[in-house]
Amino acid sequence: MKTPAPTTPTLSLAAVLALLLTAPLAAADTPINRRTAADPTGLVEISNTAGHVTVTGWERNEVEVTGSLGDGSERLDFTTASKVTRVKVVLPSKSWGVEDTDLIVKVPAGSSVTVNTVSADIEVHGVRGSQRLQSVSADVATEAGAEDVECKTVSGDLTVAGTGQKGLLTITTVSGDATVSRVAGEVNGNTVSGNFTLGVGETARSRLRTTSGDLSLTSQLAPDGRLDVESISGDVRLDLAQPVNAEFEVSSFSGEIRNCFGPKATRTDEYAPGKELRFVEGKGAARVRIKTLSGDVNVCRK
Repeated sequence: MKTPAPTTPTLSLAAVLALLLTAPLAAADTPINRRTAADPTGLVEISNTAGHVTVTGWERNEVEVTGSLGDGSERLDFTTASKVTRVKVVLPSKSWGVEDTDLIVKVPAGSSVTVNTVSADIEVHGVRGSQRLQSVSADVATEAGAEDVECKTVSGDLTVAGTGQKGLLTITTVSGDATVSRVAGEVNGNTVSGNFTLGVGETARSRLRTTSGDLSLTSQLAPDGRLDVESISGDVRLDLAQPVNAEFEVSSFSGEIRNCFGPKATRTDEYAPGKELRFVEGKGAARVRIKTLSGDVNVCRK
């Protein structure tokens, strides 16, 4: 006598419907399309957690926000009061599994802009007003003009492209490289665990610090300019545009000092490892001070 073959169990129609109703819906971002009138020289504040923020200046007295609100985000706050426009991505109190939000924000070109993110990259183009850009664990890239620009990032790279106009640039990076080009005026920078590369036009006052990273600066000194550079565990290279009229004070505790013009460095002590270089080039109106702890120093004319 044959044993009956096993039968495959079948789901009832009611069971199938129940499974379909209880299955999670596929995640879908919400399109953003908002616009409001804005002061041509007002302030635009933008806040996002994860994703991307792109800010572009345009010749309209309006702020426009497009892009997509990440699935799981609670809402986008978009408000205007007096001369301040605020764009903020609001997350629920328990924000596990929230998708990235991408914001594309167009602002009046003369606006001042403040952007704060956690892990969202920041890009700014064509903004003539002042900028305050800050991110944690993301990259920051912007263009600098005549107004003040301040950039801070942790675990991300920083890129600033100037227009040759004189202004004030302040940058701070931790665990990321900083690259600056075609800026002028005053540059204040501090990097930790990252390389620092700067192309600066005429500078009047600049103070640069780096820890565990190399620093390379190409610049032209103003007639009464002041340049102060310090490095810990990193090399410093300085290339100055001619003519050079400055008083130099260079020292390194355990690194070499190489000078492409002027005298050679001397030991600070017969038995100690330190070296120093002091001399005056040209009229000596400007002043250059470079100090390293365990890095080499190269000073040249270009």
